[in-house]
Amino acid sequence: MIWERWMGMGGLDCWRMRGRVTKGASQWQARVDGEVWLWLNRSGEGIIWGKEDRMFLRPGMYAIFGEDQSERWRWTRLPGEHEVEVVVISRAWLARRIGDGISRIHPDFASWLTGGGRMAFAGLMTGPEKNLADRLSILKPDDEGGPLLVESRVLEWAALRLFRRQRWDPGAGFCQRVGRAKGVERALLVLRQQLDQSLDLKALGKQCGVSPTHLSRLVKKETGMTLREHQRRLRISHACDRLRAGESVTDAALEVGYQSLSHFAKAFREVTGKSPREWRGDPRPGGD
Repeated sequence: MIWERWMGMGGLDCWRMRGRVTKGASQWQARVDGEVWLWLNRSGEGIIWGKEDRMFLRPGMYAIFGEDQSERWRWTRLPGEHEVEVVVISRAWLARRIGDGISRIHPDFASWLTGGGRMAFAGLMTGPEKNLADRLSILKPDDEGGPLLVESRVLEWAALRLFRRQRWDPGAGFCQRVGRAKGVERALLVLRQQLDQSLDLKALGKQCGVSPTHLSRLVKKETGMTLREHQRRLRISHACDRLRAGESVTDAALEVGYQSLSHFAKAFREVTGKSPREWRGDPRPGGD
């Protein structure tokens, strides 16, 4: 297992963790002071914990935590193959770049950005995190213009994730507190992994280790959304990514479990406010 700092500049550092843990677990630790650490967990499982917070990361999840009291944070990687991109962002660096826009970002994050303290959140990677992880993974320390590329991509992530406030938006889940019930976290991860499958509440409850009825109530209580609402949001978020990548409306619909284009179009408009072709900017009145 290799844990290395592959690029650094004023207020912004990039770390990379790659390799295999074969026995026991690998552990690291660092003091965090006036920084936010963004973990993009592409593969492997691990735990991040500070003085008061603990986050368990599975493949396809991300975590973000900050501190301004030089507290020690630790992370443990469990046996298996691991690939993680980590971006360490100075609070002062980010505050300067957000500037007057701080009034339009999520209030919990704005509070940390202006007043400090402790912050810790975790969730499923959606478009902003996946794009940042993919772009960072192909960069090398000696790439021409590397620091500028890193800065632009981190700022793009911040613009998409921190400023998106509508409920349907993938960024809306950013500031859900870690510490939610593990069953909820597991349920949302399973939904993301099974976008093309119908919601089977009984099977989902079994996978999460809780009764179906309790799981439904727990998800609604912890997130403010039902399981079906989460499934629809995740499906449409992924469909947006596929449309952005050039897939046809039909292929995008089938990939996320919609057999009927009319049902897909209805769900898409309910989530985004636009039809799939309007969202993609397709001027044609018909066809894919």
